[in-house]
Amino acid sequence: MQAKKNTVASKVATDLFFTQMKWTLWYIPILLVVYLLLYLFTPEMQAENWNLISVIYQPTKIYMLVIGLLTIMAFLTYYVKNGITRKDYFIGSSIAATGVAFSIMIIAAILAAVLALIGSFTAFDPGTSQMDFLNTTSVWLMPVLVYSLIILCYYIAGWMVIGGYYRFGGWGLLVFIVIGILYISAVDLLWENDWTLPLVRLLNIPMPVLSLSISLVCTLLLIAAGLWVIRLLTKRMPIKPE
Repeated sequence: MQAKKNTVASKVATDLFFTQMKWTLWYIPILLVVYLLLYLFTPEMQAENWNLISVIYQPTKIYMLVIGLLTIMAFLTYYVKNGITRKDYFIGSSIAATGVAFSIMIIAAILAAVLALIGSFTAFDPGTSQMDFLNTTSVWLMPVLVYSLIILCYYIAGWMVIGGYYRFGGWGLLVFIVIGILYISAVDLLWENDWTLPLVRLLNIPMPVLSLSISLVCTLLLIAAGLWVIRLLTKRMPIKPE
């Protein structure tokens, strides 16, 4: 019985992963073209020497937030009406979201490596610098790990917001928009040492500077807390008529 439940959750995970990766495989080439155009024709960007992974990281936070918002709207009703339990949907969707987050940054790293290889044989000089907040000597492994976890948090924030709406209605939407913004702000504070909320910046609250290991552990705790909230929201979530 347990093996059957695991099989259902894994099928949901596989289905959701490939569905969202179909969207993503349109998204990444667009970013690659934008990066190349900006890098080749914008002297300021060449001066800052940004690499492809760092450039893809920033817009992908918004992309993950959006597909996190879509996950319940597009998939929960479909799965439940086809006999999938909310628990299997939650497990499958969590695995799929993690897979999508890591896949995006791994694909970005592979593309960055290809650009570096092209640069070694031509006059093209791709950027190599990481985001300012990522204080590490690792060129590939650590940036991919950190960026993947951060964009996964943005997916979870979007998932929480739409979960609050489906569970509690309009007031739930308002409350969980605030919770989602605070959640994203906590992630940004851990890594970028800055608040997402402009109003909080006006309070001039001192920002802690955390080590890489502490930021990683706190991020994993935030991911676990976010998924726990989503599980509570979706456990008895009503299914809206189509």
